[in-house]
Amino acid sequence: MNDFRQKCTGCGICKDACPFLAEHGTPDEILAGRQEVSFYCTSCRRCDSVCPLELSPSAALFEVKERLIRDGPAPLPVKKALDGAREFAKAGHGFPFSFYGKAQTVFWPGCALAANRPDLISNIRKALSGRLNQKIGLALDCCYDPVFGLGDTQTTKAALLDINKRLHEGGVKQVITGCLNCHKLLSQHLEDVKVVFILDVLPANLFEKNWDDLACLHHPCPSSRWNDVMTKASGVFSHLQAFSADTKPASPEPSEALCCGNGGGLCSTSPALADRFLDWIVEQAKEKTLVTYCFGCRNRFLNRGVNSIHLLEGLSNRAPRGKVASMPAQWANRLMLAMTARIKTTKFLLAILIVFLISGGVCLTGQNVFSADRLTALLGRYPVLAPLIFLAIYAVAPSLFLPSIPLTLAAGFFWGPVWGVIFSITGATLGSCLPFFLSRYLFQDTVRAKIPEERWNWLQDKVSLYGWKAVAFTRLIPVFPFNLLNYLFGLTPIPFFHYLWSTFVFMLPACIAFVAFGSSLGELILRGSVRGLIIGIVIAVLAFLIPVAIRPFFRIVGDNQDETPDNKK
Repeated sequence: MNDFRQKCTGCGICKDACPFLAEHGTPDEILAGRQEVSFYCTSCRRCDSVCPLELSPSAALFEVKERLIRDGPAPLPVKKALDGAREFAKAGHGFPFSFYGKAQTVFWPGCALAANRPDLISNIRKALSGRLNQKIGLALDCCYDPVFGLGDTQTTKAALLDINKRLHEGGVKQVITGCLNCHKLLSQHLEDVKVVFILDVLPANLFEKNWDDLACLHHPCPSSRWNDVMTKASGVFSHLQAFSADTKPASPEPSEALCCGNGGGLCSTSPALADRFLDWIVEQAKEKTLVTYCFGCRNRFLNRGVNSIHLLEGLSNRAPRGKVASMPAQWANRLMLAMTARIKTTKFLLAILIVFLISGGVCLTGQNVFSADRLTALLGRYPVLAPLIFLAIYAVAPSLFLPSIPLTLAAGFFWGPVWGVIFSITGATLGSCLPFFLSRYLFQDTVRAKIPEERWNWLQDKVSLYGWKAVAFTRLIPVFPFNLLNYLFGLTPIPFFHYLWSTFVFMLPACIAFVAFGSSLGELILRGSVRGLIIGIVIAVLAFLIPVAIRPFFRIVGDNQDETPDNKK
């Protein structure tokens, strides 16, 4: 910023190119005396394009925004706008609106396309698949651009790190964006993921050129960062007149990008000023249809009563929509799009099964089925179905945070030491897997909020360092409550198969011990055998000693709190 102030001559050329600067003064005046008005800059970079010294006033103004947000306090209108932007982005970034398909290449439509024309996304993915000759997955999320535009870069970068992680977990190598604002942030902040804009992939001949001649092409302001994008957009609609800020005939080169007033949260912080940006475009359009490739701009034009079409609507044979969907309808569109994508995955079917089992467990709990008397009567009435009923109950009980030890004892009591162990370890393993899937695919944020930060970081570190050994350690030594632990492992990066077999193996000794003790009680109560009681107790004691004997081999997992994967030997 200081470097800019030293070089800027205050010539005022940028004031003639920007409604914001025309009202509030040149960038050097704003930086010198009224820095708080920098929040009304849309960061469209039009001032950069006309600066005779090739300076970047927009970057200097954005730097001020960033500092004022970081150091605070921000002006009240800005604070309200930023709070709203954060809530919007947080909702779009979480369940049920976010979705990541597993594919090497995914299409990222962005919030506005998903909200306004979700029906287009299927056409777009088919076109991309045919062009690239590969499966094209879908990624639905919010890139946090509304938050970024107001200067909160810290929150935005944290969200982008999480997005990067989600893409890596899905095996994504390439993201094709349908939104330039998303493209701006993802291309700058994603690591080990290639980011390309959709016009870099699809040739001009795929688009239906069914616009009338009384139309002109509008370049949204983010496109000013990529001349090749503007060139390709002009190539798609080469039969249209290129839209420019003046009345001169369009040149063969792409026209300049113009802001509709929606950038930087200006519609929230200063609606009147935002409308002056919009007025500028509408007046120059002279009642022509505006063809653009930003849904935010398209919606602004339509709300003003100007006919507008989005470039990607040229990939569908359906007529462009002439009005903007209401806000509830936009959220409903995003929800239906995400849920439809989930329905097509095995995860969704698994989630439905889990919800069904848990709902059944809740009903059974309400009917007191889990009491000892009712359980005994139930198993007695159905000797053939009893094992299946037992497994179903055992599979659901841990998810409801119900104690499992009584069920394990009951297995030994009713079925003896052999079948009792088989049924109980099967039920216990199922009961450990259902919470794992619930937390991994449905209730990440809810589960995460229930555990203190220090203990959560400890578990994450141990899983990253030791993998299945961390599961073994926590099964042998109760660092966390058993039922909560099942949920927590679902949030860690451990592969499910490693979690499955290590849970089975290291729960087995305790399972044998409790089943043996339950079996000994059955021998005494049902048969009056004191000898059977003694044998059962001895087996139980020996089984309990197995974890004690092998714990030293896993204590290293609990030690070396500061060890990291980089310094692990």
